[in-house]
Amino acid sequence: MPLTSYRGPAVSSIRIVRSRRFLLASAALTSFTVADLPAALAQQVREPLPPVEVSPAQSRKPAKPAARDAQSARRAAARRPVVASAAPKPAVPAAGAPTPLNSNAVAESASRLGLTVRETPATVEVISAETMREQGYRTVSEVAQGAVGVTSGDAPGEPAGFSMRGFTNSQINTLYNGIKIGPQNMTSRIMDTANLEAVEFLKGPASLISGEGAAGGSINLVTKQPHTGAIRNEADFSYDSLNSFRAHYGSGGSTNVQGLDYRFDISRSSLNGFVDDTNTKTLDVSGQLNYRISDSLKVWGAIEYREDRGKAYWGAPLVPIAFSGSHATTGIVSGTYFNRTDLGAVTIDDRTFNTNYNVLDNRNVAQEVWLRGGFELKLAPDLTLKSQAYGYGAERSWFNNEIEAFDSTKNQVYRERFYVAHSQRLVGNITDLIWDTNIAGFDNRLVTTLSSSYLTSSGQARRNSRTTMFRWSISIVAITDCSRPSSRPRASTTRRCRSRTG
Repeated sequence: MPLTSYRGPAVSSIRIVRSRRFLLASAALTSFTVADLPAALAQQVREPLPPVEVSPAQSRKPAKPAARDAQSARRAAARRPVVASAAPKPAVPAAGAPTPLNSNAVAESASRLGLTVRETPATVEVISAETMREQGYRTVSEVAQGAVGVTSGDAPGEPAGFSMRGFTNSQINTLYNGIKIGPQNMTSRIMDTANLEAVEFLKGPASLISGEGAAGGSINLVTKQPHTGAIRNEADFSYDSLNSFRAHYGSGGSTNVQGLDYRFDISRSSLNGFVDDTNTKTLDVSGQLNYRISDSLKVWGAIEYREDRGKAYWGAPLVPIAFSGSHATTGIVSGTYFNRTDLGAVTIDDRTFNTNYNVLDNRNVAQEVWLRGGFELKLAPDLTLKSQAYGYGAERSWFNNEIEAFDSTKNQVYRERFYVAHSQRLVGNITDLIWDTNIAGFDNRLVTTLSSSYLTSSGQARRNSRTTMFRWSISIVAITDCSRPSSRPRASTTRRCRSRTG
């Protein structure tokens, strides 16, 4: 049963039904034989079965009489000159068939060696686009809620906040296609899942891969990529009882230009809450072109524009029980409270459950632009150079009332206004040199990475501020695959496998 489950629910159910029918038929045949064995044998003699033709499988080894001939053929082939193949066997294979837990998916944020989730010595979880679609995840926050051991929330002042293994905020890195944007509590935004191919969760310390500060882990947002083949179009629309809607259109495939593939996505959503005047509106437009100039060189470019606008709810004010009277609630809050005035024993008035005390023109806005481009060059059959340059710009602003204090002397709710805005610019480059070779009869991959970035951020609140940061790093990672020895004949020896990181 574990093997048939990988083929999908439909195929699994068919196999189960056939198995039961076979068992029932076998039981009936056994009972019949025991009851009337001579009659069954007589019928078998009178009606002989048709002859069965058996042909040997191609994958089986030759019979013993032909063993010497096969061995001579192999020796003769070994004496012939060997012609070098155009492309060597990769040290680490590509992702295999999809599995229910996506254990065959390659998590780029967990390792630069192209290892699958099952092969990576860390706790990695990948939620694919298919899973997001089946579970109805609309935003990245909802995706995180569906991951094991991950919590998330969209607080008014810090949307798309995540928590893993007891760490939260800036102790978890948020990556965009493997690129660190900045501190999570300043850069995370509500993001639609329409143009995402997968969301990768690396749980546990991840600073070596994703940058400083990742004590709790990292979350990588992987966008959809162009594919070679027929053009595929997709469109979806949803609507709910709160008058929320979500629409998406995507298209991708090969163009009429030889070697040119594309991917395009556009999505629009408006998500409303049960409290008055609370909603989040998102817009996302993205596109990417891949152009294969030759068998050894591919160049690509991508652009994305994201925008989200929200009206926030900052909670209900605590009021004296004496003021609420019959509208006082129980089981939510209790005790005494002092906020500007002594409220005494407090409660939440049930008349304020759906009331938004934020200012009418409150806003939480972010506009982001991504520009990325790069190339992949095969320098030799076993040597590949990949490089990616990127630029990112964002404008964010908050204008809210973050205080709701009940004034017991006037029986009014006291409010204040708060405003903050900041601008961010990020440029950088990531270059990988990948060497696939053979060491001691086993496939080996060595990856050397050089990355650098320049970040500037300026803010405006009660006083202006500016932050500038330059970051660079060099990493060398190697792996030896002991499960797949080289095809070249060698003496039988025992070897140890090592994976080194520097």
